[in-house]
Amino acid sequence: MMRRVLAVDDDHDVLYTLRAISEVGDFDLVTLDSGTEGLEMLKREPFDLVIVDYYMPEMNGIELVEGIREFSEVPILVLTVDESLDIAHQFMEAGATDFATKPIRVADLISRINVHLSLSSSKVPAWMEGQELPKGMSIVTLQLIVDYLERAQEPEDIDSISEGTGLAYQTVHRYMSYLEREGIVEVDLVYGKVGRPLKRYFKNS
Repeated sequence: MMRRVLAVDDDHDVLYTLRAISEVGDFDLVTLDSGTEGLEMLKREPFDLVIVDYYMPEMNGIELVEGIREFSEVPILVLTVDESLDIAHQFMEAGATDFATKPIRVADLISRINVHLSLSSSKVPAWMEGQELPKGMSIVTLQLIVDYLERAQEPEDIDSISEGTGLAYQTVHRYMSYLEREGIVEVDLVYGKVGRPLKRYFKNS
């Protein structure tokens, strides 16, 4: 059965691009240009992934994510031209799952969509059942990162983990902060000549 994706964006050029991507991807895409209409459709019909724009009139992306999270745990991928960690934090506090940047890079976006369609059908690992995660964090996304670190041959920085898992830098940054805080990973600091030391992470055995 083909997976269903809902895209909500007021930019019709972006929606056109997403429809073209859906023709080569293995998913069925529905597009809307209104956050209000998106909420109503999600209440009526099941979807495996929602793609949300940040800047929209009437209802912005953060408000839309908050509205979706009142009744659904569907993965939410945010399209944004702003890659700041502050914006990412606001979206994740609202309940977003991951990010993709504008202008759209087709290969990157297809990869990101496929990652989350795959995760949406994953089972929760036994060792994580019953755990409470901060708002906006997903157990299956956390497990994806942990699995990657367990396979790694050496400590990895956030850029490497992002590339290896297919998740956005902002997403990985938040999950690594959580894993470090919980003692699930350890940190190897690499000092350069100037600036802050680079953090590289490895899974506790």
